[in-house]
Parts: sequence; structure tokens; C-alpha cells
Amino acid sequence: MEPTPADRELASWLADHTDTDAEQIGAELELGARRRAFVVAELIEAGFEGPELQELVIQLTGIERGDAQALIAARAELDRSEVHEALAPRRARALAENEILFRRLNERLASAERGGSDPRELELLCECSDRECVKVLTITPAEYDWLRQDPRRFAVLPGHEAPALEDVVERHDGFVIVEKHVETHPQVEAADPRA
Repeated sequence: MEPTPADRELASWLADHTDTDAEQIGAELELGARRRAFVVAELIEAGFEGPELQELVIQLTGIERGDAQALIAARAELDRSEVHEALAPRRARALAENEILFRRLNERLASAERGGSDPRELELLCECSDRECVKVLTITPAEYDWLRQDPRRFAVLPGHEAPALEDVVERHDGFVIVEKHVETHPQVEAADPRA
């Protein structure tokens, strides 16, 4: 958050009256503003709205009613202006990050396994959303190249699908191909290692 002229004036006034560095006070004011914005975002994500949301913001942040209304309105404007990725639930984005990590690792493994030769099969990591999963799946180089043509798709072992986050689009012997739901498309497309 960029400090406003009023914030800078307040920081300067506080610095003069408390013998504290104005930059330190400015940083603390900015931190406080970020924390208040975080409280509003969490309350909205938890489903609070209207007068109940406003009262909770006042209670939890200690700000005045008008400031609470302005903070809630600013968050509503931000929500309206953000792209689909920002509208995706936090859990879906975090789990997609796990799959992106496994895809990145598999790109390295596939490259190393090919290493100038043309192997009949590649042994790669399951690209499921479970960060602890280190199970191996077998896929032909042609199947792997086909999979990598669509950055929204990942190869997982049967039973490792997450229906709340993705749809099964192909079933093969020993693995399935899943496609992420639309809310995480911008995220997984932006992290495409072949783009």
C-alpha cells in the first residue's frame, strides 16, 4: 500500500512528538493498514457481510465506523476488479501450486531421462495436489508430450484425483489426466514451463 499524504503527515507528526524515526513510524502505519485489510478479507471470505461484517471490523481493528465502511468498500472494489485467479479460493490456489511444483520437477526428470536417447517409458512423479505424495507413474514420451500441450492438465495416479479442484479428462493404464477447474486456469497457465 502506498502511503497517502495524510499518512506521511501523520508519521511526521508522530515522529516529532515521540522522538522516533518517521520511516519507522510510516512502516508501522503501513503494517497496521495491511493487517486491517487482512482482517476484512478474512471476514468476507468467512461469509460475513452487511452490518455484521461492519461491527466485526470495528471490534477487531479498533477503527471508527466510517473508516470501517471505507475499508469494506475498498475491499469490495478490489474484489470486483481482480481477475479469476484472485477470485479462486485460497485452498484451490495452494493445491494448484503443489501440482505446478510436481509438473516442474517432472519436466526436469523427463529431460534427464531422455538425455539424448529415446526411452520407451518415462518414470515421473504423480502430479497430484498432495505435497507429500512421491509416488511414481509410468508414461510414454508421446503421452507426456501430449499432456504438456495443455498447461491446465496434469498426470496423476488413479485415486489421486481431487474432484473439488479438477476433472478427469482421460484415463490410461496406470495414470489419469486431470484438468484444473476454471478458477485456477490463469495460475497454472502462467506457470507453464513450456510457454
